[in-house]
Amino acid sequence: MGRTPINMKKAFLIHYDGYFDIRLKYVEQSLQERGFKVTLIFSDFDHYTKSSKEYPNSNVHKIHVPAYKKNISIKRIISYLSFTRQVRKLLNKEKPEFVYAIIPPNSLAKSLSSFKKCHPETKIIFDIFDLYPEQMPILSNTPVAKIWANLRNQSLKTVDFVILECYFYQKQLENFLNDDKNEVLYLNRSEILLSTNNVWQDKQIDIAYLGSINWHIDIEHILTFLKTLNQKKKVVLHIIGDGERAKTLQEELTKEAISFVFYGKVFNPEKKRQILQKCQYGLNVYRANLGIGLTMKSVEYLQYSLPLINAGIADTKQLIEEFHIGHDIDNSLEKTVDKIVSVTKEDMILMRTQCGFVFKEKFSDESYLKKLNTILDNLR
Repeated sequence: MGRTPINMKKAFLIHYDGYFDIRLKYVEQSLQERGFKVTLIFSDFDHYTKSSKEYPNSNVHKIHVPAYKKNISIKRIISYLSFTRQVRKLLNKEKPEFVYAIIPPNSLAKSLSSFKKCHPETKIIFDIFDLYPEQMPILSNTPVAKIWANLRNQSLKTVDFVILECYFYQKQLENFLNDDKNEVLYLNRSEILLSTNNVWQDKQIDIAYLGSINWHIDIEHILTFLKTLNQKKKVVLHIIGDGERAKTLQEELTKEAISFVFYGKVFNPEKKRQILQKCQYGLNVYRANLGIGLTMKSVEYLQYSLPLINAGIADTKQLIEEFHIGHDIDNSLEKTVDKIVSVTKEDMILMRTQCGFVFKEKFSDESYLKKLNTILDNLR
């Protein structure tokens, strides 16, 4: 690590997966404005590609960790433990004034809690970004999973503040949180300029699917919904994305005679905007019991003022009920399909307006930074 100027406070932003753009770039910005020298502490392993990882940031301290191939494996735990051990060694040496850590790994929470007890002057914030292992049903009720969860749970009251990605996480962890030292801070995206010329067809419903097509997605539920809707009004599914189950989804759609357009991964923002503005809804349908409160997919739909078709996502369900920004299909599928079929052009305009409002108030960069700065200002 480079030498810190005299009297300049040190801040460490820690994340095993190194997601800078999602959260940490805003934390870095806010801390630099407060006079901190910020160091990003990331691992050198990419969870998705299962290969080594590089970062463009000049202030990254990269930690070498053992690789793993399977998401559920002893080697993954070993990789987490290696990261945690090296982070603690660095903390003991550098003794930063401020630490912001994205959790998991839960072992990191335990280690930072221990560091806080030894160095009470260091301000520490946890950002609970995932509930691991609770989000893996195959693991969640095993003795090992309970031990791993407790590494996090028993550490939450020790630190200065806990940020949570969604209200579902807050509810799940409420017995382990200090009442006045935690807050939900939703995922955020930039506001974009949208055309008001959205497509509407009386005899057809265009629905978007955006993102990875993986085992978390409830393809069976999606097919049942689309098949039921298609019997009452023609459906065209616009698929932006790819993944290990992309071929399965296309084969099943063909089998059920549901029209679709497969675009694959789309990186051009203008092309993505054109596709999404053809659509009346965005699919946000996940398998039950995954322990997910919010998805980046749903935030991106709202960024484009696109109403949601939701299942399996707790916070999104609540937002739909409160702000009328789409439909939840967890229950009463036939009744919900009838509601969708009866939606008029005027109804859709109102829903899109509500989606834009909810995005600006809860998911925009401006909203995120306002809440983040309030948390940092009140940290004592």
